[in-house]
Amino acid sequence: MDTDAAGAFLLPFGRDEQFVGRESYLDSIASSFSTHTRVAVSGIGGVGKSQVAIEYAYRFNENYSGEHVLWVYGGNIARFYQGYKRIAQSLEIPGWDDPEESILELVCSWLSETASTYLLIIDNADNIEHWWPGKYKSRGSLDDPLKDLSTYLPNGSSNSNVLITTRDNRVASRLAKGSKPIVLQPMSKGEARLLFLSKLEDGGSDLDMTEIHRLLEELDHLPLAVSQAAAFIQENGISIEDYTSALHGEGAEEFLYEELNDTRRDEESVNSVFRTLKLSFDQIKQQKPRAADLLSLMAMLDRQSISKPLLKIPEVTTSLGVLQSFNLVTTRAGLQSFQIHRLVQRFVQLALQRENALQGWQAKALACVSKDYPTEIGVAEWSICDALAPHVHVLAGYSYNTAEARLDLAHLLCWAADFDIERGMYMQALRRAEESLRIFQELVPGNDQRLAAAIWLCSRLHYYQAKSASDMDAAAEILRKALSVSQYPSLHYAESAFELAHLYYDQCKGEECLQMGKASFECWEELEGLRSKRTLDNMHDYALELALLGHEDEAIAKWQEIIERCPASDASERTKAVYTYRSRAGIVEFQGDAATAEILYATLITLCEQAYHSEHIHRLSHAEQIMRQGRLEEAIRLSEAILSHCDNISEWRIRASCLQTIAQCHRLSACYDKEQVYRLRSSELHERNLGRDHKETIDAEEALADCYLNRFQSTKAVELYRRVLTWRESKLGASHPDTLRVMACLRICRADQGQYAGPEATYLNLLSRTSIPLAAQEWEALESFVRISPAPQAWEALESFVQQSPAPRSLVAAQRQGTMDEALALQTRFRKIDEEGPRLPKIPPVRDDRRFGRMIHPRTWSA
Repeated sequence: MDTDAAGAFLLPFGRDEQFVGRESYLDSIASSFSTHTRVAVSGIGGVGKSQVAIEYAYRFNENYSGEHVLWVYGGNIARFYQGYKRIAQSLEIPGWDDPEESILELVCSWLSETASTYLLIIDNADNIEHWWPGKYKSRGSLDDPLKDLSTYLPNGSSNSNVLITTRDNRVASRLAKGSKPIVLQPMSKGEARLLFLSKLEDGGSDLDMTEIHRLLEELDHLPLAVSQAAAFIQENGISIEDYTSALHGEGAEEFLYEELNDTRRDEESVNSVFRTLKLSFDQIKQQKPRAADLLSLMAMLDRQSISKPLLKIPEVTTSLGVLQSFNLVTTRAGLQSFQIHRLVQRFVQLALQRENALQGWQAKALACVSKDYPTEIGVAEWSICDALAPHVHVLAGYSYNTAEARLDLAHLLCWAADFDIERGMYMQALRRAEESLRIFQELVPGNDQRLAAAIWLCSRLHYYQAKSASDMDAAAEILRKALSVSQYPSLHYAESAFELAHLYYDQCKGEECLQMGKASFECWEELEGLRSKRTLDNMHDYALELALLGHEDEAIAKWQEIIERCPASDASERTKAVYTYRSRAGIVEFQGDAATAEILYATLITLCEQAYHSEHIHRLSHAEQIMRQGRLEEAIRLSEAILSHCDNISEWRIRASCLQTIAQCHRLSACYDKEQVYRLRSSELHERNLGRDHKETIDAEEALADCYLNRFQSTKAVELYRRVLTWRESKLGASHPDTLRVMACLRICRADQGQYAGPEATYLNLLSRTSIPLAAQEWEALESFVRISPAPQAWEALESFVQQSPAPRSLVAAQRQGTMDEALALQTRFRKIDEEGPRLPKIPPVRDDRRFGRMIHPRTWSA
């Protein structure tokens, strides 16, 4: 204590010569005192409130050297009384030694009436019951039990400066009387780093800054935790990496309960992070047990973005208010979302573990999330699933000791895996699905439909991850098992049949594909009726399968039936419109009317833009449809944006789809060098994830070969075409359209390379293996002959054929196959042969399998 004639300096702590940062808060305190006589600083325990108050006191003393600087510990009534008695004695306030006088009233009156300037610091005014005992049922005692402790704070004039520090925002707001409390936040990264280094003897000159930053992040840049860590590391000679790792294990309790020897903290203040937090936690338990329960629940979840509706506890609003008052949780997003400090979460978890209550609260948190998680996931549910995803990740890492909790976990993992599939995160989905299946196999009977659902989920994920023919066979076997254990009619039966249809298509088993496609939509028909949304969705799937497998007339009949059923459907008006335009587009496209199909697709895109959020646009194949309209730059930009997003959150299939769309846009723009870049990436991506002999890898290699051919790199193209031809002949047969296409491409390569020997024999062999009508055969033969023998008589023969057949079958085929830009260009060439002679397509069109790409969600146009 220092006193002189001019003023008293009753600060019991020396100045911290290594005080770091906090300048903005010190400025805020000074600014607040310019308009108010009371200023309160609040914040979580360990955030440095007392240290800021001490530094402010020394700066005040420098600026007002002749004035009083007074300090009172406000953590309990007895110490508050002692602090006031010390002030009375030091300032020799008249009556201070009279036992009949009330020390509290005496000091309060003197401070309220004196003309002297002073700074009075009330430190650690944390317990609201001490300040308003009548309202909060205090167990303490005062000189006058009828009065609140708050009545003994002075109400002086402009010369009065009362600075209050507290963990409780309620105390801060009420004691400050009109002055908005200054909420002290953890340090910035730079401040925390400087504080940490200042506590080490050598200044940490040889330490790894990356490890330091990682440690400080784990400590939430909380000053007490940072100082405590530096002291522990210094005294015990352990590495920063070991200390950081220990925070995630049992060592956290030992390290963070360790007392820090700090002469600038009150002797009754605890000097460890966990002991500081325990004081707050115990105080909350005493004042409002529901708030302590709420904190226990929140500590089991992901610590960020905890939504209020998720917290299924009585009195949640007032309990959140108490936790916010103690700065243990903070609000986000308009008071509907909260986050909990990292160290608070760790403390609560360890405290509950010591009480053998941890698993109980983990199970309660699991039940809360399971109750809120959508059981069926469509576009409307994406935002809910997105918000719950971090909590699912945390809860899936706990161990549960009751059958009820484990079944809750199995259900949640099933639903979350379904959402992962929507996002293209297949590996994570497979892990969750397999864990869910393991739990159901252990806890439910063999005929339980929950087990059927888990088998179906695992089987479709094995299908999505298949990398070889044997993988496909194994996935088909599991899907057939799922189908066999599913009741009929049921969702699991319908979805198992749906996935089998796609798998059989990938295996080029057309008959089996159509059988399962029909079974799927008929199951929905029996389950939900003729006009339900899911019945119409699956009916469209079946129609498209029919069309792509050569049953155009049957497909058109199904689409017409969908149009007739739509008006009485249970779908919204917008969805009915989507179904109608989707069906009409399919009809006219497979009837060969490319121009009308494009108009309908454009309308369909507009409808779907209104029905879907932009982040789900990859599910709509939107970029692909824009490309089909000729809006190539727009399609590239959209695909690049989706690609960038998918690099962060999705697995490879959506990336593959984007790469293929971008490559095709460059091809249609005749930018073959740019196309090659994306074709190479696509081919490598498929080979890496599916293996060299998978159908999708073969298709990607064929597209790359086409690109090489367009760039006149025939040697590279021939090498790929030969590999593709070998695969197609063995898997599809010699007469399959895809096999014949590769043969035609190889013929073009040989022509480009000048290998004209035997072209007629080669092409006659090709024609003998196809069932294309004679007119089309003649067209293809003439085209081949012109390419390899550009004689005048060849052009004359071709022109004569065009004039006699204004709509050759090859044009119709191109239109049906969805390559609209090529078809329109070909039609123009049929109608006009300029002075340079006819310009025929360089490469035969590729059969369009866009609907069956597994990287695109099957129900592309569902609303």
